[in-house]
Amino acid sequence: MSFFSRLASVRAAAAAAAFTCVGLVAANASAAPEVHILRIDPRAGMNEGAPVLTTVLELVQFNSLNDAMQAEGCGQSRGDALLDCISRAVEKPNAIWSPFPFPEGNARLAVRVDGRDVPAKFVSKSSWAQAQKDPAVGTAWLIALDASSSMGKRYSDAREVANQFIGALGPNDLVDLVIFDDRVNAWVFDSKWKTSKERAVAQQALVTYQATSPSSGSSRPLFGQLKNITKTAFGNLGNTTGPGGIPLHQAMVLLSNGAGRNDPGSTALSAEAMKLYFNKGRFPEDNKAAPKTPLPVISIHFPNKEASFQQVNDFNRTNDVQFMQDIANPEIGGFFDVVREGEGVTKGRRILEIVKGRFDKMWVVKWRMSCLAPTLEQSFTLGFVNIKNTVVKPDASFENVPIGIDPTQWPLDINMAQTKAEADVNPVYPGGTFRVYGDFCWGGDKQRAEAYFVPAGTKPDPNVNKSDPDVAKRAIQSLIAQNMRGGALEASDTFVQFQVPDEEKILEGTGENAVARVVIYDNKAARASAYDEKAVLTLKAAKKPLNLPLILGASGGVIVIILLLIVLLRGGGKKRGGGGGGGKPAPQPMVAGGAPPYGGGGGGYGGPQGGGGYQPPGGYGGGGGYGGPQGGGYGMTPAGASDAAWGGGAAHPL
Repeated sequence: MSFFSRLASVRAAAAAAAFTCVGLVAANASAAPEVHILRIDPRAGMNEGAPVLTTVLELVQFNSLNDAMQAEGCGQSRGDALLDCISRAVEKPNAIWSPFPFPEGNARLAVRVDGRDVPAKFVSKSSWAQAQKDPAVGTAWLIALDASSSMGKRYSDAREVANQFIGALGPNDLVDLVIFDDRVNAWVFDSKWKTSKERAVAQQALVTYQATSPSSGSSRPLFGQLKNITKTAFGNLGNTTGPGGIPLHQAMVLLSNGAGRNDPGSTALSAEAMKLYFNKGRFPEDNKAAPKTPLPVISIHFPNKEASFQQVNDFNRTNDVQFMQDIANPEIGGFFDVVREGEGVTKGRRILEIVKGRFDKMWVVKWRMSCLAPTLEQSFTLGFVNIKNTVVKPDASFENVPIGIDPTQWPLDINMAQTKAEADVNPVYPGGTFRVYGDFCWGGDKQRAEAYFVPAGTKPDPNVNKSDPDVAKRAIQSLIAQNMRGGALEASDTFVQFQVPDEEKILEGTGENAVARVVIYDNKAARASAYDEKAVLTLKAAKKPLNLPLILGASGGVIVIILLLIVLLRGGGKKRGGGGGGGKPAPQPMVAGGAPPYGGGGGGYGGPQGGGGYQPPGGYGGGGGYGGPQGGGYGMTPAGASDAAWGGGAAHPL
C-alpha cells in the first residue's frame, strides 16, 4: 500500500473514530434502574454456622450522558474543547447515574437447584458507607500507572492522582501499585498487595520513580499489558505472601494516555472486549474454578500531543481517548474522566470524591440461602417485583459460576430459636424423641435426615481439616459405632423428628445444666449443621425418666404376692383337707359332694371361737368361723377353686 493510500485509510479511520466517540456519548440514553451483583461471598455463613450469603450490589438509575453534555453546552465542541466539556459534564453530581433505594420487600434472590429456582430470605441491608465496621467491607485497589516515554510531562499529573487514591485508603482496603512502561512482561515497580497501614511502600515508589522510562521501541501492546497486569495482580490476591483477608470489593484505577502504538489489539474496538473481560471478573479468565468478581475500572485519560505527522497524530489521539473511554465500565461502578496538564492534584481529589461517593452508595445485603446446587458452579438471579411505576432490570450474570465454596460445606438452615425453645419445655433424654425446625432441602424425604450426638466430654479438634471428606466419613463411622446416631421418624421441609439413642453418654453435664449436642446431617447433599464447639446445636437435656407403667405393674405384682403370703401364713390349717381351729369344730359346708377333695375342713380365722374353712385347689367349698366370737365361717377360694362356700353360724356381712 502506498503512502497516500495509507494516509487515506488513516483519515477515514480518524473520522470514524471521532464519530464513534460522539456516538458513544449519545448512546447512553436514560434507561430503567439496573441492579448489578458485584460480589457473592459465603464467608459469613461458613464462619458463623448459619447459611448466610453476603452480596455487594449496586442499584442505580443511569442518566443520559448526551443530556449531561447538552446541559453543559458541549454540542458544538471539538478536539480538546470537547474533552474538557465531557470532563465537566461527568463530574457534576448525578450526571451519569443516580442512586436508587433498595426495596428489600420487593427483592428476589434465587439460586437454581435441581432445575428450579429456590428463593433466599432477606436478612439485612446496609449501605457501603454504613458497613465499614465489618472487617470484610473494603476495596482492593489496583492502581496501574503508565510511566512509558509517551506520557512525557503528563506522568507527573498521573502520579498526583495515584497519590490521592493511595492516601485515601480505608481501614479495610488493600492497594497494589503497578508502574509500567512499554514493555510487555516487565514492570517498573510492583508494590504487591499492601494494607492501608502499609501504604507507605506505594507512596515511596511515587517518590522514587519520578520520571518516565526510556522508550523500548516504536510499538506498544497496551491491551496485552493491561490484561497481564490485572491477571497477575488479582490472581495473587489472597496468596500466602500477601494480606490474609480479601475485601468484598475490588476496583482498578488506570492512569494513562491510552497510547498503544502499532498494535492492532490496542484499539477502541478491543477496549470493548477488555471491558467484557473486566465485567466477567475472572482472573485469569480460563480459571473456571475462580469466583466471579466483576471489576469496576476507573479510567483516567491524560492526553498529550505528539510531534509527528499531523493526520497520524489526530488519528492516534482519537484512538487513545476512545480506548480509555471504552475500557471504563460505568454500568458496574467504573468511571471515565480527563485530566489536563497541571490538574493532577485538584482533579485527583475531585475524581476520588466522585468514585468513592458512588461506592458508598453500594449495598451490602445479607440473605439466608437454605439450598445450594450440589456442584461447585451456582446460578443466581436477582430481581425486583411489584415496584410501583418502576421496572428494575434484573441481574442474571452470575450463571454457572463458583462463589468460592464447596457446597457440601454449606451449613444446614436450622431454626435455632424454635428448636431450643421446644427442648427447653421438653428436654432431650436417652431413648426419647426430639424435633428440629428449619428450612430444609430434602423435600420431606426422611431417609435423608440423620442426627449425630456428640458424646459427653468430646472436644472438636481445631486442627482437623473439616473440608476433607474422609475426616467426616470417619467421624460418622465412629459415632455410629458408639450408637450415637438418631434416625428420622418424620420429616418435611420445615421440621424433622428424630429418635434419640438410648445412651446416657449423650448427656453433657448434670441436673439443670445437662445438655445434648447434636449435628443434623443431610446424607444426600452431604451437608451438616454447624459442628464446631461454638455453633453446634446445643439443647437442654435430662436423664431418662422412670417408666411409671412398668413400675406400677411391678408394684402391683409384689402386692398380690404379699397378700397371698399373708393368707397362707395366717390360714392355720396344716392339712389340705381341713383342720381344727380355736373353738368348737365347724360343721361341714352344705354343698354337694361334702367330702374332700370337694370340701374343706374348719379352721380358726380371726376369732377365739370361730373356725375357718379353706377350700383346696379343685375343691368346692370350705367353712368356718370368720372374725368374731361364735361366728360363722367363710370359705376362701384360692386360685383354681370353683366357688366359695359359707360355713355354719352367722354369715359374713359381705
